[in-house]
Amino acid sequence: MFDVILVSHGPLSKAMLESAEFICGKQDHVKTFGLYLGDSVDTFRDEVCAAIEESLSHGDLVVLTDIQSGSPFNVTCAAMGSCTFHHITGMNLPMVIELLTSRDLMSASELAGTLTDIGSMSVVDVNKLLGDFLETDDSE
Repeated sequence: MFDVILVSHGPLSKAMLESAEFICGKQDHVKTFGLYLGDSVDTFRDEVCAAIEESLSHGDLVVLTDIQSGSPFNVTCAAMGSCTFHHITGMNLPMVIELLTSRDLMSASELAGTLTDIGSMSVVDVNKLLGDFLETDDSE
């Protein structure tokens, strides 16, 4: 099992973990960080980088961030200059659940590719989905 760090704006990362634990149970070796209005980005960077280094001392690490080019993303990218870990951005709940439930079964490298697939597959236009279903249902 490898460590997981979730990094976001505000309480999103904590809420993602709490929601995932509601579905798949309490998780160990997971840390969350949220950058709040008025927080020092430098202090946030130091805290995230220290957590990344500490997690890497146990083995592999996957870090999920909320959006590309935001401060949480940029802080995590800065850590990539001196640390080697998997960083996936665009975090959503299906990705977090897959990450937490599969980290005993797959390596961090294997799971990183799976997470990007899940992220893109979990965004669905429900009107189109239901429209396609209704059109199929009507033709029978």
